Amino acid sequence: MNRSNRDSELVAPCDTDFEYVAFDLETTGLVAQRDRVVEIGAVRFRRSGQVTGQFEQLVNPGRPMSPAAQAIHGISDADLANAPPAREVLPRFLAFLGDARSTGLVAHNASFDAGFLGSELRRAGYSHPDHSVFDTLSLARLRRPELRSHRLDCLVTALGLQSGPTHRALADAFCVKDLWIGLHGPATPGELLVSYPIHAPQEASPPPHGWNMLDQAIASGRSVRITYDGGTRGISPRSITPRRFQQKGGVAYVVAYCHLDSLEKSFRLDRIRHCEVLAAAEPCGHHVDPETMNR
Repeated sequence: MNRSNRDSELVAPCDTDFEYVAFDLETTGLVAQRDRVVEIGAVRFRRSGQVTGQFEQLVNPGRPMSPAAQAIHGISDADLANAPPAREVLPRFLAFLGDARSTGLVAHNASFDAGFLGSELRRAGYSHPDHSVFDTLSLARLRRPELRSHRLDCLVTALGLQSGPTHRALADAFCVKDLWIGLHGPATPGELLVSYPIHAPQEASPPPHGWNMLDQAIASGRSVRITYDGGTRGISPRSITPRRFQQKGGVAYVVAYCHLDSLEKSFRLDRIRHCEVLAAAEPCGHHVDPETMNR
């Protein structure tokens, strides 16, 4: 996929000193702008999968736990009563993450965790670290497209990984670590990886790392030809004029005018298989729909 000249920067060096931190957050809900983190779990490991450290901490959100969230992860208000607030936990977690030049972060549905972590850092007055958060959800869809579900628990079962309690942060972080190794994440070329900057969704949503091409097309008003694996048309080429990025339910989209359907649509970034900016003079409004050619 020809996406960005930044892609080469996202490939972990073949260096035995380079490590990863797989992490997971449990929260009071799904909306980073209003919900809060209640548990952080993380595991540090080498490219070989050898574990070199772990982090686990409950976080007092300063608000009641929603019944829906508690039904998922089982963390109650009583569990959090004596837990420290985020402003006390975050400096220790940032220290655990280490230097972005020698540590890559990994999460499943990474835009969700990157956004929640960024929101908590913003509320506490801390700067966002420069780490990229590699997404095992996108990687799983790339490596195992035949699977009906790419939820973390389903992938653990499908790949025969060692499973533990689900929906608790440290246990899920270990599952993410095993998934990253099992899907050959450390050996995957940068142009095939999707990663996200740590950011606060309260601010403008930044493009995921590796999608600078779309960001530049938005700024210049240029159109782009993509091959999209989604919707009723299956894998199909189409021309779009991208307008903005958007995140919904932890999934990153580009909102664009679709010249094939003549309307504005949202395209999931993890389903764009190829992307190239069209020449300024190249027409994009008369795209031939291959489904209608032989009618």
